[in-house]
Amino acid sequence: MTFDLHIRNIGKLTDARLRIGRFTVFAGPNNTGKSYVSKMLYSIFDAMNANHAEVYIDNLTTFLLTDMRMLQMYLEESGEVLSSLRGAGEGRGQLSRYLEESGASLSPLREEIDALHDLATKSPVGDIEELDKIIPDLAKRASKMRAMFSDIRSSIKSLEMKRADHEQSASRFSFPLEGYTSSIEQTLSSLESKLNDTDAKKIITSAIKYKIRANLIENFQVPKLADLRGTEAADSKVDIANFGTFEFSNGEIGFSPGRAWLQALRQFSNVIYLESPVYWKLENALRFRPRYARGRRELSGVPGYFYDLASALKREYTGDMAFPDVYERLTGKEVLGGKIVISDRGAFLFQENGRSFSIPVTAMGVANLGILALLIDRKVLTKESCIFIDEPETNLHPAWQVVMAESLFALVKGGVHVVIATHSVDIVKWLEVHVKKHPEDERLVALNK
Repeated sequence: MTFDLHIRNIGKLTDARLRIGRFTVFAGPNNTGKSYVSKMLYSIFDAMNANHAEVYIDNLTTFLLTDMRMLQMYLEESGEVLSSLRGAGEGRGQLSRYLEESGASLSPLREEIDALHDLATKSPVGDIEELDKIIPDLAKRASKMRAMFSDIRSSIKSLEMKRADHEQSASRFSFPLEGYTSSIEQTLSSLESKLNDTDAKKIITSAIKYKIRANLIENFQVPKLADLRGTEAADSKVDIANFGTFEFSNGEIGFSPGRAWLQALRQFSNVIYLESPVYWKLENALRFRPRYARGRRELSGVPGYFYDLASALKREYTGDMAFPDVYERLTGKEVLGGKIVISDRGAFLFQENGRSFSIPVTAMGVANLGILALLIDRKVLTKESCIFIDEPETNLHPAWQVVMAESLFALVKGGVHVVIATHSVDIVKWLEVHVKKHPEDERLVALNK
């Protein structure tokens, strides 16, 4: 992975031309845009590396599932109303029948949505021809879902009328039933229409835009994309040579593919972002991820890349550890003398000399090197993965900063793509000395000041 990057009017960067290599370094004073570039690139690389059919379907069905959850709440409350009726006779029986019909019809509809997601998730990633083959199946399922909901909408409407006739107590909450049922029907109709009028390339380009937009909002924790622009007077663009150009305007992402954009998709086995010190936020990230709340992503204060890291650490990976030498050195007596593990309850623990300690009571520098070792141990870091680290030197003694630099370069030599934003003179000096001793490695380094 070696390419040129041109950024215009993004944050502090009015017009920046950067070089991305196997080991990319952004170095410079505070508040000059180093972390900005790292988060921006991570957001883009993660979108390029996604399962685009899954992202596309998720985007189209997010509000549908939200509306269905609200509708389910209405049905559950109707059940409580039903149980509270005493001696309502025929009215109670009719309400019971309509409730049963409506609730039973929602379950198969939910199963169809799950099946649609499963089909998208299992779709071949980056294979245009194979993705084109499954699009008709996706469209058929969407048509089936629309027809299913049309059949049950009348039952839900009748339920509302019968409930209003026989309800003895006021509803716990004001429920705009017509609004939610209309929204579900419109979403299903739109889903059917879009899947009947698309192809693999349209799905991939749309998914990349959806994913980048969500990533930027979550990773920068901004309510709208306009907050990332330097000034309103100039265009905001990120141009990645051969892959394409991204434009930021009117709250949306524009994407103009380059000549080799398809070849760049899914080139990484994993894309990871570490921010130091990491552990204060990682524990929260493992517990929950905010959902969309009726049209907008909730901002929790925890960047999205922490949730991404948590998900990556939870997965089960097969095969052998890719970098046992790096792992042994980091966890050995000369460096950490122990290792970070994840307990059955999801807590981070540092194990040393047969004892376990919660991360907050250990030396803060342990987290930086320890999490790197954990990523190797959990097989998240493999050949052709990509890791971003913001200020890897944070809380590290100068000697451990050198250990960090040596470990990262060993990963680079093993096939990992590494991007760091740093203030560390020790790391940059080590890199300079290393390249002088091993001039053949200079081709791996892209130093951006």
